[in-house]
Amino acid sequence: MSVATSRPANSLKAAKDALYREHILDVAEQVFAERGFAQSRMQDIARQAGMSLATLYQNYPGKKDLHRAVLIARDQAMLNAVVGRMQAALGRQPSVVGLLWLMQSHLSFLLEHPNYLKLILHEGHAWYHSAAQPTKDEQAMWDQGLSMMSRVFEQGIQAAVLVPGDPADHARLLMALQQARLASWVAAGMVEDHAAVIARIQADFVRQFCRPGEAARLLSEDGASLSDRTKSSLQGVDQSEL
Repeated sequence: MSVATSRPANSLKAAKDALYREHILDVAEQVFAERGFAQSRMQDIARQAGMSLATLYQNYPGKKDLHRAVLIARDQAMLNAVVGRMQAALGRQPSVVGLLWLMQSHLSFLLEHPNYLKLILHEGHAWYHSAAQPTKDEQAMWDQGLSMMSRVFEQGIQAAVLVPGDPADHARLLMALQQARLASWVAAGMVEDHAAVIARIQADFVRQFCRPGEAARLLSEDGASLSDRTKSSLQGVDQSEL
């Protein structure tokens, strides 16, 4: 077989292998999300994936390896979903509306991937804690996300729209706040509209981190939610308007 002939064949095989492994990850994510790590079995994952147990073990040596592979793949996908907006926000004049717009991509990803959300909630660790990222790959991705969040907070503090404080501490507090709200959404059956969940967390952000004048301008009169004007601004914002 010539080199020219073997290259397309190798490329096709690599594409098929990638789709195969993605199918395994999708099924494993669902099983881990529904049952938790301890109650999940490789036999169940293999059966739902439509393959033999031996084939599953050929791809992933053990349940822990498969669990970590799911988390790393989804962590990377989430980081990819938000990094563009994060970089755009860092290159613009800080504004609270811009920060609220930035939060939407991260929250939307989690709400649109409920199995991934349930999986990381099953872990039982605070998301910002190192125990929640036991591998180097996971730790590196979360460190990158935390670093970018800290830089956004630092810009907001310097622009006098966010309350003073350690930017990294603010970022960790925001992650804990989001985790609590999203856990409540899951516990309630995940039936509430995504936009309503995001708006509630955005209002939490304004109350917790904005200076009083900014908070009064952005929240409803009773302080319970974002004002209609703020919601309208968010609907119209795009990267060129940040």
